[in-house]
Amino acid sequence: MDKTQIPQDLAQSLKSIFTTINMDRINEILVAILLCVIGFLAARLISNTFIRTVGLRFNAHQRMVWRRGIFYAIFLFFIIAALKEAGFKVSVFLGAAGILTVALGFASQTSATNLISGLFLIGEGSFEVGDTIQMSLIRGQIIEGAVVSIDLLSVKLMTIDNTYIRVPNEQLIRTPVYNLSKYPIRRIPITLAINFDENLTQVREVLMKTAKDYHLVLDDPKPQMAVSSFAESAIELTFSVWCQQERYGDVQDELLERIRNSLIDNQIHLSVPKMGFVNSPDVFVQQNN
Repeated sequence: MDKTQIPQDLAQSLKSIFTTINMDRINEILVAILLCVIGFLAARLISNTFIRTVGLRFNAHQRMVWRRGIFYAIFLFFIIAALKEAGFKVSVFLGAAGILTVALGFASQTSATNLISGLFLIGEGSFEVGDTIQMSLIRGQIIEGAVVSIDLLSVKLMTIDNTYIRVPNEQLIRTPVYNLSKYPIRRIPITLAINFDENLTQVREVLMKTAKDYHLVLDDPKPQMAVSSFAESAIELTFSVWCQQERYGDVQDELLERIRNSLIDNQIHLSVPKMGFVNSPDVFVQQNN
């Protein structure tokens, strides 16, 4: 069908309906309206039944996509049947809808990209509403926040300082995304720098005892201490403990305080930079003790 004929055919189809209204035409229109109502109710019933049965294995946003997809597919079928019953030329409307879809696609390529990316994100299920995710933007900026919603065009986040962030789906597809709350437990790495003359065995015992005495630290996996590197005037250690995901912030804050107090009680000194002056009044040197 010639595309230039579609507007003319559409106008003629509409004109023929409104210029030949009689009892038969009214009956056809009533039947079409009844089909639309039945289609709406049937689409809602079938989509909700699917979600309550098969959809239980999906996450929240996968269920949303399936529900909407099934609903609109069934409802569209009844709409087409109703238009045909009312005397419309369905082929004309489908041709017009195809041209409109192509035009909108060229006019909004970014939105189309985000839409396709959103379908991939929802289908993949790498994170859900309520998860805490972290991602790095192109310029190195780090974004971290709880997922508020996963829509077809963007993902909405709420940061720890109560800031609302909208991230386009295309950005999430291109960038590595860290799901910080995917699993029930999480590791807390703590970096320490101690003096060279400290006894590493004693340091290990103090750290392990501190972790053992804190009830929010998990016994399995066990806490671990490892020597990371030898700095210019310090030994760098990494002490790692595990905790429940929902208590991560509390454990990280209180454990640092407990470690600091334990090191002081056992006279273990951290390597702290200090400033010292030499003979020249205009020159100073930095020392680590």
